[in-house]
Amino acid sequence: MLVVAEGATSAVPALPQSSASRAPVPDQSYWPGQEELMTAAEIVDILGPRRWPDAYAGVSLDLPGGFLLVHRVPTAGVDAEVRAVVPRVAVRFVDAAYPAWRLDAWNDQIGAAVDWWQRRDVIIHGRYVRFGECVVVEVEHPERDAARLTARHRGVPLCVEQGYPPVFLTADP
Repeated sequence: MLVVAEGATSAVPALPQSSASRAPVPDQSYWPGQEELMTAAEIVDILGPRRWPDAYAGVSLDLPGGFLLVHRVPTAGVDAEVRAVVPRVAVRFVDAAYPAWRLDAWNDQIGAAVDWWQRRDVIIHGRYVRFGECVVVEVEHPERDAARLTARHRGVPLCVEQGYPPVFLTADP
């Protein structure tokens, strides 16, 4: 490619441009600073469980606001250490009641009991961790089943919510 300053002339004729680019189109950012925030989130998400296992609960992004949100159990020194690891992005901290490793273990415990619950007419459609707060258990009848679930899994912070069976989509040939 020949780049010529404004007003300059070139003796080299311009080559015809192909209508199709041969280079891949780079990912487009829809929010200012999105790439930096996503990179920072990846760094913190890798380091968090290793460096601050009893504090780290997860990361999320506030793209419109331009913030990396770090969910953590308030612990002395962690906020400053996180900011030092990702100094080029704005970081906000969200208080959490439980670290990620603890909620992940409880989530696995619920997962191991899905068949047991099904034999007792409690249909668990899904489960996941809500950063620092609880294990969300999606069931067919939350009003009916919440007390039974929390009684059986005493001490496990559960958020029992309405769930639906998966609907699998197939592509037409």
